[in-house]
Amino acid sequence: MDLAPLNIPYLWVVGLSMAAALMFLAAGRALSRRKPRILTVPSKPAPDAHSLLDGLLASALGGVIVLRAVRDPSREIIDFEIRMTNPAAEQLVGRCGQHMMGASLLSLLPCVRASGLFEDALTVVTSGLPFRADRYIRQTETWYQIAAVRHGDGLVVTFADINHRKSTEEQLRHAAEHDALTALPNRKHFTEHLEQAIHRARRSPAYRFAVLFLDFDRFKIINDSLGHEAGDQLLINIAQRLTTNLRSVDTASHGRTAGHLPARLGGDEFVVLLDGIGSEDAAAAAARRLLDAFAKPHRIAGHEVVSTASIGIVLFDPRYTQADEMLRDADTAMYQAKSDGKARFVIFDEAMHQAIVDRLALERELRQAVADCAFELYYEPIVALDDGKLAGFEALIRWPHPTRGLIMPDQFITLAEELGLIPDIGRWVIQTAARQWRAWRNAHPNMQHCTIGVNLSRHQLFDPTLLDTVRDAIAESELPPGALRIEVTESVVMTDMDHMSRVLTDLKSLGVQLAMDDFGTGHSSLHCLHRLPLDVLKIDRSFISRESPRNKHYSAIVHAIMALAHNLHMQVVAEGVETADQLSMLQALTCNFAQGYHLSRPLPPDQAERLFQTTCPLPAPPAPPASTGRASSYTARPKPSAILPS
Repeated sequence: MDLAPLNIPYLWVVGLSMAAALMFLAAGRALSRRKPRILTVPSKPAPDAHSLLDGLLASALGGVIVLRAVRDPSREIIDFEIRMTNPAAEQLVGRCGQHMMGASLLSLLPCVRASGLFEDALTVVTSGLPFRADRYIRQTETWYQIAAVRHGDGLVVTFADINHRKSTEEQLRHAAEHDALTALPNRKHFTEHLEQAIHRARRSPAYRFAVLFLDFDRFKIINDSLGHEAGDQLLINIAQRLTTNLRSVDTASHGRTAGHLPARLGGDEFVVLLDGIGSEDAAAAAARRLLDAFAKPHRIAGHEVVSTASIGIVLFDPRYTQADEMLRDADTAMYQAKSDGKARFVIFDEAMHQAIVDRLALERELRQAVADCAFELYYEPIVALDDGKLAGFEALIRWPHPTRGLIMPDQFITLAEELGLIPDIGRWVIQTAARQWRAWRNAHPNMQHCTIGVNLSRHQLFDPTLLDTVRDAIAESELPPGALRIEVTESVVMTDMDHMSRVLTDLKSLGVQLAMDDFGTGHSSLHCLHRLPLDVLKIDRSFISRESPRNKHYSAIVHAIMALAHNLHMQVVAEGVETADQLSMLQALTCNFAQGYHLSRPLPPDQAERLFQTTCPLPAPPAPPASTGRASSYTARPKPSAILPS
């Protein structure tokens, strides 16, 4: 063996370790030969099994009873003999041990048979399976937790009073299923009962019921004006009246007393399950009684306030399988009652059902149309009133539905807003209008002066991507400054003046024109015009439609709007021009531009493009009228024909 690679210090360590091990081994052998010294410790005698069992039973917090089966000659168990108890069992039963030992269980505690526990005990003895349950003993009005196991030809039963636990559980359950303010059942509790009623009605055709959906008119006004504490008190009063006026009625088909269930869904929305109501007349009678009760004033915070109810009613129909379906239809009927004038009830009918089906179908189709960009833009010409030349277009969206035909925006824009689809639709409109303008510009260089206008809704003006959308559309289509006109309605601007002012200023910085549409229909807007970077005022068609030689007052209003706009360096567009008289009036008042069916209806792109080759000058404007000190007037001229071909 070659030892050259080994390290010498390493060999020393190994050697010392081996020597130490041999020394310890030798010492161990020496000690093993010595006689061991034994230390003894006095010990207490081990307890016997009986004393240990007595201690366990005495210290147990629950009651323990050992039973032996008592059988008749046929070996059937007819009773149990009490063989052993503990102090806790004696305290719970209310008997001392000497009276319990050897006693008959059924004689001592007859509630065992009345509560069904005797049958449970027989099952444990015969099957050998353990038993455990919470049982309410009506005779003692106490909840017990009971467990039993077989022991020989008998049982060992343990039981404990759990009234406190059950009370706590009941409080927690009540809190989970009831409204904290009014103590009425909440939506969860009501929905569970409604589901049970639906299942029962589907199993038993003779059983019927109805659901009332209540919403309280003017509650928000009362809440906002008198404070939330007053609003809470009003809700409490409503709950009390609701409960008081829902008297139980006898259900003839079942010969029992029906229990109506009121509940609060949230806010000022309440519902009622009318148990056993099978006809519209009975449901209507209940609704009238509630309407009468809620028509009376409430005395709250020193004020007399009235909050009437609008009620929607739906009766059970076999087509209902879920609680949400009935609540949905009752809610629909309630909104119909509100739209019909409030403080009334409406019974849900097949027409409302069909309207819901149609709306759901329209929602589905609208979502698909947005995904497929299945819309079209029509273009309404805007004409300069000094020479009759085309000045631009307003882009108007249309939805060419495969079965419903061409759908106008007033039939789907509100729905699109509810569904959150407006940002996508608005983005498509801006991009499509800008691309159309670029296509027309490339084909007709003489239309460079024309503008293309698009309308923005309130939802778009709160869309954080709006500026990027407009900026990208301008860059992609190479629109010159001012060729794109953004139109917003007066009512939208007035909803949040500070925010709208910031958004319009940001849009203006992109070089677009800004127009206020439907001017004159809002309120308190004159003092705000100087805060907005507007280029154009569009006079609402309601003013133009009233223009006539016999209505000088509206002529004065239109003249005042035009004077205001011109003084603020804005141009004026009159909307809804439908007659030659209206057109002549606007010419006399030096209105800049006009649009309307008298000039041209909105046109699809190919027909709108033909207008670039059309030059149809307007008749010369009438001479300015002499000042009368009251309202502007004009001299009627012969009615000109439509300016642009349709």
